Amino acid sequence: MRRFGVGGVALDASGPAQPSGVRGRQLIALGLLLGITGVAGAQYVSGHGLLPVAWLAVGPLLASVILSPRVTAALAGWALLLGIGLVLLEPPVPGLPRPGPVISHLAVLLLLTAFAVANAALRTVAQRRLGQVRAVARVAQSALLREVPATVTAGRLASRYVSAAAEARVGGDLLEVVPDEAHPRWLIGDTRGKGLSAVRLAAVAMTSFRDACAQPGLSLAEIARVVDRSVSRAAGDEDFVTAVFAELDPRGWLQLVICGHPPPMLLAADAGPGGGLRALSPSAYATPLGLRPDIKPETFTVSSGDRLLFCTDGLLEARDRAGRFFRLDDAVDMLREPDLQAAADGLLGRLLAHTGRRLDDDVALLLLEATTEPARPRPAASTAPALAAI
Repeated sequence: MRRFGVGGVALDASGPAQPSGVRGRQLIALGLLLGITGVAGAQYVSGHGLLPVAWLAVGPLLASVILSPRVTAALAGWALLLGIGLVLLEPPVPGLPRPGPVISHLAVLLLLTAFAVANAALRTVAQRRLGQVRAVARVAQSALLREVPATVTAGRLASRYVSAAAEARVGGDLLEVVPDEAHPRWLIGDTRGKGLSAVRLAAVAMTSFRDACAQPGLSLAEIARVVDRSVSRAAGDEDFVTAVFAELDPRGWLQLVICGHPPPMLLAADAGPGGGLRALSPSAYATPLGLRPDIKPETFTVSSGDRLLFCTDGLLEARDRAGRFFRLDDAVDMLREPDLQAAADGLLGRLLAHTGRRLDDDVALLLLEATTEPARPRPAASTAPALAAI
């Protein structure tokens, strides 16, 4: 599986499968050459009329789907020569003028082989253009989705982003990490809809988040309000963005602002082998960005070794062919993998296996492992947000 950006974004190469390497293409070309020759030889030995001559074009037609125009043209020329030879060696039929069927059969063979060569040339041009589009998409991804660092203050990170569109590298999901030394912050979310409008709105939200984090003294709630104003200005009448804003305090505090998005899931280090995931649900959910959310941050404790999964609904709402949802509880063993990157890869592998490698929505996930010690109780006079104990 290839990876691009964002700390190892898993994206499968799309488009029709192509033979791997020069050796594979050579074997295919040799097989088609022998097949064409075999058909001509069988026709010559059997002598059952001229009709099978057109079947010699099957080889070049198959080559046009896989091989280069030059190889396809060579196979087409060989098939045409064999067809001419069969026509010339075919004994005349009494009472039937010879030029008529000869010309018609050769014309069919010539048209089919010419079509094969043209198809191979057009396919090559289309693949070259598709490669250029993919290159532009990779550049766009690097601009929209910056690489997520493997470590931040008091935490380790692993991220994955998979676009549901076969030829896309980015979609409408948001994933951005600002690795501030004192308080690393990140944003994960999902825009309503698909296509270019969703990508544009996602870009607005992530750019606004980066700019707000760069302003000194802004709290997480104030950053969320800045992003909400930017989304409101850029969004259409029915557009919005669900999002989770997070800030990690090295002393063991995790502050969250959840705006219409699924809450993160906690896998506690002391839960034991039989322990499962818990949702860090807020006391009250705010509406998505762009819909005037009532932003209220909440704070949770995190201990060293705890793992937190932030994801978009493309992961939670993925279904198999029978319509069954993907269950995170069935992947807890994978989330416990000692290597955090392996855990993220394993979770994504389970998802793709469940859906048969077909996704109806983009998937973004961020896996955090806390490396801080358990937080101490704060003084009663503290003005920090209320603690939601786990």
